[in-house]
Amino acid sequence: MRKYSTILVVPIVLLSAVPLCAQDTATPQRVTVRESIPVPEGYTRLEYPTGSFPRWMQSLPLKRTNTITLYNGKTLNPLHNVFYYHFNVFGVVDMPLLFRDDLEQCADFCMRMWAEYHKASGRLDKFYLFDYSGRKKPFDSSGKSFRLFLRWAFANTNSYSLKKGCAEVKEEELMPGDMFVQNQSGGIGHASMIVDMCESETGEKVCLLGYGFMPAQEFHIEKAGDDYGKSGWFTLKGCRQFLMDSFDYGAPVLRRFKPR
Repeated sequence: MRKYSTILVVPIVLLSAVPLCAQDTATPQRVTVRESIPVPEGYTRLEYPTGSFPRWMQSLPLKRTNTITLYNGKTLNPLHNVFYYHFNVFGVVDMPLLFRDDLEQCADFCMRMWAEYHKASGRLDKFYLFDYSGRKKPFDSSGKSFRLFLRWAFANTNSYSLKKGCAEVKEEELMPGDMFVQNQSGGIGHASMIVDMCESETGEKVCLLGYGFMPAQEFHIEKAGDDYGKSGWFTLKGCRQFLMDSFDYGAPVLRRFKPR
């Protein structure tokens, strides 16, 4: 049985009337997070080594529109949902879902980012994920293709697996690619991933936060409201509060994929 990795509500997003077209998911005019989302006034974007996971996250391409596509190819539509959940979309990552099944939800997209980074950087021999209990499962000894390995992980693991398997990280050491995981003791929960970070002259750090959701859908960057951040970026305190206000799975813990 699928152990869902995010909360059991059906989200919606307020969308423009612009229809989704094929170019939204693959276009040579793509812009990246670094290029298209400005930092707040008085802040400087943090720099990370070329080739690192944090730098790769900052360089994620964004779609030209803020439309979020579901696993079945449909666009989120308020008229077709029973429950109300409003996304304040800063941008949608230009990374189409791999499967036509309800698999790539919140924790799954965190795993997908880690996987795609290793694939893009030619380091699949270093790539791993976890079983449900958090035991490390290297890709190169799995006997599976890249796609089938991800399908196995998405179907059999969730936010609890990330909580148990990933390394703990201190708040002052957070980087793009690190996660806020909400899961008390197994079962459903929620996982969000830092996409970018910047810092003020006084040392205050703020971040861009993104996540997938249920039903399986493309990964979007959430824009912080004024109660939670500055110019759409979350303060770290505001990020924690936003997650607790939005997802009823307790206080988030901080986790990181460690290089193998």
